[in-house]
Amino acid sequence: MSSSPPSSFAPGWERRAVFYQVYPKSFADADGDGIGDIKGLISKLDHIADLGADALWLCPIFASPMIDQGYDMADYTAVNQAFGTLDDVDGLIEEARRRDVKIVLDIALNHSSTAHPWFQEALADPYGPYGDYYIWRKPKADGSAPNNWPSVFGGPAWTQPDGHERAYLHLFDKSQADLNWENLKVRQEIYAAIRFWLKRGIAGFRLDVVTMVSKHPALPDLPTGGLMDRYKIWAQGPRLHAYLREMRKEAFDPYGAIAIGEAPGLTAETAAAVVDPADPMLHMVYHFDLVEPQRDAAGDWDRAAFKQVFSDWDQGVGREGWNSVVVSNHDLSRVVNRFGDPSLRRESATMLLALVLMQRATPFLYQGDELGLVNTPFTDIAELDDVWAKTTYRLALERGHDSAVAFAKAAAMTRDHARTPFPWTDGSSHGFSAGRPWLRTNPLNAALNAAAQAADPDSVLAFAKRLIALRRGDRLWTEGAFEDLCPDHPDVFVFARMLASRRGVVALNLRGAETHVRLAPGRPVLANYPYAGGELLRPWEARIYAP
Repeated sequence: MSSSPPSSFAPGWERRAVFYQVYPKSFADADGDGIGDIKGLISKLDHIADLGADALWLCPIFASPMIDQGYDMADYTAVNQAFGTLDDVDGLIEEARRRDVKIVLDIALNHSSTAHPWFQEALADPYGPYGDYYIWRKPKADGSAPNNWPSVFGGPAWTQPDGHERAYLHLFDKSQADLNWENLKVRQEIYAAIRFWLKRGIAGFRLDVVTMVSKHPALPDLPTGGLMDRYKIWAQGPRLHAYLREMRKEAFDPYGAIAIGEAPGLTAETAAAVVDPADPMLHMVYHFDLVEPQRDAAGDWDRAAFKQVFSDWDQGVGREGWNSVVVSNHDLSRVVNRFGDPSLRRESATMLLALVLMQRATPFLYQGDELGLVNTPFTDIAELDDVWAKTTYRLALERGHDSAVAFAKAAAMTRDHARTPFPWTDGSSHGFSAGRPWLRTNPLNAALNAAAQAADPDSVLAFAKRLIALRRGDRLWTEGAFEDLCPDHPDVFVFARMLASRRGVVALNLRGAETHVRLAPGRPVLANYPYAGGELLRPWEARIYAP
């Protein structure tokens, strides 16, 4: 266990940091069983450190049946044996520290796995002490669910175990039972688990769907609407702020650790309250307003609306609050496929990196963003592991679609695009494992491997390193104010960063076609094309001008 004191984390470090997200099951496999593990991650820490990342956000490593890839946690203080041991985690913390990289863990506190001992005790004695760890309601008189809430993954959000008179709430999969945060004992157990890890020297937590932990006691029916509408209602729980304040005080502040709240349902305005340093709750929110292209009436990506999101959040959290910028993670298809163009992969991937890394917010990169990885050409439902995609496929069949249509729906949305094994080399299993990988590798990414890009000064990886070095080397790019200079332009995103009397400008072409924009004079310091100057921006071009 680390002996370093909590004071080793300088206040505000997270605002200056670049975060790199690792999905451990797919990053690097040290023991050859086809599943990524902690020792494999340790062996690749130099890749993360050489990139210039300050913090490593690690997807769940806790004991879990892995129905939802670790977000169904069966023990908050035990390590999943597939990933390693507690000693391995201590080794990771120490090795990362030697490289000046902090570790942030990912924890789901809205729900636990139904395999958790708490839930098993609740099943055995529904009205005993552990029964109140979860949310139970009797079905309606007609036998239907207690309310009309759907699961995020599809189907109803209620399951009635055999032999029980009540159903339990699960806003996600039926294997993920929602915890009853009204119960003080539940909260105390959670805070103790957080402290268990902070004592070992991690720098903080990303709190999965933490905005959903407070439910209205009456659990009223939801109005008609889509998933985002439901998230907004679920994020309005009456005691959310009270719980966040209590958790910050009881668990995080004694260790100088950071709390990053995944915040589905919060808007820029409602998020301002939870990141206000004068009323400590969260250090920053991890929001989703940027992860999918906004669409206009014709169904095309509305670039002006997309740019407005940056301004709205920057203004919404205010000068004292803080924001994150997230366009990719383990739950999304590859960013090049969503916002760029795989046929102009290098150009669009590097432009998107500049988009993320040059904001007044903490940037989060997901493993493979620095290589410009692309989606996987899945061909059969048997190739998919994602429980959400499998549910989508099943529900499509139940609605009368044929298997080809059902598979197309599942393949389009599956989270497995982001979860295929990381391509370290062009060798067997792309250097990920000496065994058979748990999920198929992506043949389209073989040539994009890390070893090849590390040797190529014109690669996406090389550009990512230069961007991060630029950001880290000048407070203008971490602390400077933000202003969109061309908010209504349909093609380009040109914004200024300002600190005292200094002003830098970032010009990004958000389309795969040439366009023109008038730019104020400046000193060009980085671009993803050979610098040509002038008003013409080439497809997906990125230019950065310093004072």
